[in-house]
Amino acid sequence: MKHTSTIFLFIVSTSIAQSQQYKNSIAAPYIGLNAYTAGANNALVQNSNIAAIAFTTSSNVAVYTEQRFGLAQLRNVNMAVALKAKNAGYGIQANSFGTSGFTENNIGISYARLLGSKVALGAKVNYYNQNIAGYGNSSAITAEAGLLLQLTPKLTSGVSVYNPTSTVFGASKTEKLVSIYKFGLGYTVSTKVNIVAEAVQQQGLPAYVIAAVHYQFEKNFFAKVGLSTAANNFFVAAGVLVNNQFSLHITASHHQQLGISPGVMLQYSFAKNKAN
Repeated sequence: MKHTSTIFLFIVSTSIAQSQQYKNSIAAPYIGLNAYTAGANNALVQNSNIAAIAFTTSSNVAVYTEQRFGLAQLRNVNMAVALKAKNAGYGIQANSFGTSGFTENNIGISYARLLGSKVALGAKVNYYNQNIAGYGNSSAITAEAGLLLQLTPKLTSGVSVYNPTSTVFGASKTEKLVSIYKFGLGYTVSTKVNIVAEAVQQQGLPAYVIAAVHYQFEKNFFAKVGLSTAANNFFVAAGVLVNNQFSLHITASHHQQLGISPGVMLQYSFAKNKAN
């Protein structure tokens, strides 16, 4: 029975990853889209474009946890640190998905540097590990890179690629981590409104788009609403900024067939700056 449950969770999680996002990054798309917002100060921008940490205004740490469709077996935890340096940024990110029967874990170290005042280039090395009870443990090392451009004071764009070599893993070397290519845009409509969008091409699947609108109600209160065309699912988020350093985000995404996935994100900036 335990093995049957494990196989079921493996099938469900893999199909979710392929229909919504992708295997190496299973957190809600909300947490990374700030990569395309000028002055983004959120360590989890590494989910979308690692070059964004070069524009980080202060060192910060963020933790996001999500329970897919309300199932404890499909819990995802994503943690990240961004360290600000002169004309550069350093990042560490780790995420874990699943339970003892089936787990996927990933840890990555990244570096991004400003090339002038409006261009950033970043690179990241990831260690990926998968464990299925009764079937063994396998791992792989992958790489990714990102480029970010602040085209105007209001418009930001970027491209990134994950695992361009389609790394194989497993004892038989027949399993493959997919290659993923992204193009993103962010537009600052006003001091209260930002619009962001990201087109994703995952190897072997149709391209899809993630888009969101961020609205700053007051100085310390904000909300987001967005969608992903991969499975026609929507997500919403609301948050509060405390003392310009600590922020709390409450999120929820909805899948038409599988239901609601609640999540929460905590973020702390080591200097007083606006959190995104």
